[in-house]
Formats: sequence, structure tokens, C-alpha cells
Amino acid sequence: MKLKDICLLTFLILFLSSCSWVSETWKKRPDWIMPDKGLNQQLTEYKVSKELLTGFNISLSISETKKLISDNGFDYKKRRLDKKSQIQTFNFEGTLFDTKNLFTYKAINSSVDFFDDTILSSRVRIDASNENNLEEIVNAVYQILVDFYSSPLSENSIYSFQIYKWAQNDVEVFLSIDKEHKSILISEVNSIVEESRSFQEFKEEFIDDFQTYEEEIRYGKNRDK
Repeated sequence: MKLKDICLLTFLILFLSSCSWVSETWKKRPDWIMPDKGLNQQLTEYKVSKELLTGFNISLSISETKKLISDNGFDYKKRRLDKKSQIQTFNFEGTLFDTKNLFTYKAINSSVDFFDDTILSSRVRIDASNENNLEEIVNAVYQILVDFYSSPLSENSIYSFQIYKWAQNDVEVFLSIDKEHKSILISEVNSIVEESRSFQEFKEEFIDDFQTYEEEIRYGKNRDK
């Protein structure tokens, strides 16, 4: 190889490396340096008004969601994973979607997570009274999800968990079946929020909180057990 060719190849390698470094550095810039569009602006531009199976709507604010829960006769409790965490969660016993005549259960409760006043995710946990009841609940809920979102994209098993995944537009959906504790979890996740730069920064700063959130949403882990 001629010296000229070697120099050209070296230049190209250095140039590509510098482009990659600049791109990565730009992604990690502080939020005040030419900030990305805010979540609310993104949601407005995408015209997101997505009804969720769990009874919520991605476009609802915290105040609107609290009113929705109260108007349906439920008392909610607010919690944070950490005092400084940007994730706020509202829990209540019961659910906003109708389960009458579908199946019986031991207990049922709902949660909705917010990140910067935007719905990040919502979920419903259903505890079965026995193995037969669990099978009854799983069959009914799976059919509801198929009717609402079509067939699942994937199915995986992790330890005692069986997990089905759906994806539709900007929503990821998970059905987690915990055979050991005889419970299931329906989770609906707002992908626009999870893919935003502000949420990525949160993941880096509050890694423990994010892992707790991730285990609850995607793997059905119940921190109270």
C-alpha cells in the first residue's frame, strides 16, 4: 500500500472517530444547551390521545388523572421511588376497566406513573385465589389484550414469570404472569417518554430507581412482596 493511501485511510478513520465522539457528546450535553423539545410539545406535535386498556389516556395530566380516579370512586395514594426522583406514582385499589362477569379474583389494584407531568406508564395487578383462578384470569385478560391490541409480538419466560409483549404506535404493552405468587400484571408504557433525552438522563442519574421501575413494569416484580 502506498504512503498516500495509508495517509488517506488514517485520515478517514480519525474523521469517523471524531464524528462519533461529537455525536455522543452532543447527546450528553446539559439540558440548558439548546434543549430538545419538551415532552408536552412532543405529545402535542404527535397528536397523542391514546386510550389505554387500563382506563387511562396518555394525554392526561396529573391533575386530570387524579380527578379521573376520584370521579370513579377510588381513593389514591401518591408515592415516589425517591424524594428526588422525577417519577411520581398514584396507586389505588380497584381498576378503571370493567372486570364484571369476566373473572373472579382475590385482589386487584392499579397504578399510574408520571414523568414530568406526563403519563409514563399504567398498570393493573390482579391476584388470584388459587391456580385454577389464575388460569381463568390469564385466559380472560389475554383475550382482552388480543382484542384491544391484536396478537402479541413476543413471549418469554424468566424464572417463574411468563411475559407477553405488544407494541402499537407509541405504546408498549406487557402481560406478566407470576405463577409463584399467583398474580398477573398488565403494563402499558408510553414510548415517547421513555425515548426522550430527559428520561435517558434520569436513567443515568437514578439508576437504582430506574431498575426498580423497569422490574415492576416489564418483569412484573412487586416491590411489596
